[in-house]
Amino acid sequence: MNDTDSTYLSFTEVCLQTGVGEDTVFEIVEQGIIEPIGATPDEWLFTPTMLTVTKKAVRLHHDLEVNWAGIALALELLDEVEQLREQNRSLQRRLSRFVDL
Repeated sequence: MNDTDSTYLSFTEVCLQTGVGEDTVFEIVEQGIIEPIGATPDEWLFTPTMLTVTKKAVRLHHDLEVNWAGIALALELLDEVEQLREQNRSLQRRLSRFVDL
């Protein structure tokens, strides 16, 4: 899904859809896990991708009892692993044109 073509969610909608309070969403934003559009919570807009990341962060926090700073790091590392996997797949496709794998 391309976030530029999607509907944005308000701060209240994110709280409702994730089932967490405002303080939790504030903490997630403060830790840099997501970066809403807008200067203040009243103006904040969230993309569907940010909602998905928020749900994942809340699940990690609840299930593994990891603090928010740890979750920020874990999500960053998971993103990096996924990027490296995609790069590896791309390089393997390119290499397969020259060598039978």
